[in-house]
Amino acid sequence: MLGPEHFDGEAVGQGDQRGGDLRAGERELQALVAGDGQAGLAAAYYLSRAKVPHLVLDAERRVGDAWRRRWDSLELFSAARYSALPGLPFPGDPEHFPGKDEVADYLEGYARTFQLPVTLNARVRSLRVVAGGYRLDTDAGAYLGGQVIVATAAYQHPVVPRLAAKLSGDVVQLHSAACRNPQQLASDQVLVVGSANSGAQIAEDLAASHRVHLSRGQRLPRLPRRLLGKSLHWWGDHLGLLTAPLEGSWRGHTQRGDLLIGTSLGQLARRHGVRLLGRTVDVQGRTVRFQDGPTLRPEAVVWATGFRPDYAWIRVPDAVDERGAPVHRRGVTPAPGLYFLGMHNQYSRGSSLIGFVRHDASFIVDRSCQRLAGRPRHS
Repeated sequence: MLGPEHFDGEAVGQGDQRGGDLRAGERELQALVAGDGQAGLAAAYYLSRAKVPHLVLDAERRVGDAWRRRWDSLELFSAARYSALPGLPFPGDPEHFPGKDEVADYLEGYARTFQLPVTLNARVRSLRVVAGGYRLDTDAGAYLGGQVIVATAAYQHPVVPRLAAKLSGDVVQLHSAACRNPQQLASDQVLVVGSANSGAQIAEDLAASHRVHLSRGQRLPRLPRRLLGKSLHWWGDHLGLLTAPLEGSWRGHTQRGDLLIGTSLGQLARRHGVRLLGRTVDVQGRTVRFQDGPTLRPEAVVWATGFRPDYAWIRVPDAVDERGAPVHRRGVTPAPGLYFLGMHNQYSRGSSLIGFVRHDASFIVDRSCQRLAGRPRHS
């Protein structure tokens, strides 16, 4: 067992079992967690309770910054009572829907409350196998760990369709990831492409001050945030829908798709004056053409077209497939001591939700502790 001691948020390895071949500036611990969002912090909570020396590597300047950069009016779909990590209730009225800055401050306070060992400004650039475990090269130096939990989430890079390049240069373009508030768009006529949750929320917010057109593709099932006086996640929790495994069950075949939660597209049109259009199929200069025939000459376009995962930095055989997707079963990979956590539909619908990721986090840390207790490390 290694016995690191923590100092100013960094870990200094002691008792190295590899014959003293640590390079200058390298630090070694029993476990490393890549990513300090809700999944990474939940893992750190359980590792701390198990007294496993570990370190959380965070790419941001402050814990929670990934939330602080989101759309100003963004609120969670889950009420506060279902938006808490293990051991610490979410502050305020348990039935209110927290805003994104509340979530960011909660995560920062969570790390502080439990004195979780987080190193900031430590974006992971590569993960590879070395003698004794794994090496993570980061902006803050190299770290060695016998166990690694990858908790960077699956949605890391904004996706913009190729046809965006055909838009005239005088049309303002933003991906939803870069949107903050309506004041960013001085133009009057805005096209929002993508009608899932981000697109619908942004269209609703813009509609108070802009002429908004919403291009929709696949129609999504829609549910309100409250149903019969209870929050949607109350029903999901009490019916077991958010923690039930997706793999090998009828849920796996029927519940993997996305849901539109909150205001429906019809309500956007009726109450907020948003014009609904079909799928965007072509662009020529300033003109955008839609599947159902109409064209539009918008002054600005918001691409609410989602994100894609990027695990190219993981250079571990058997951990990712030829498409770059993680190879795992409930987050446990074929690579000894390497785990994934917090991915969309990783095990259940709750796997990526702040209030339910604890179930997968507890499972992964239990597996990690079992391995530390007796199973051999990499040779």
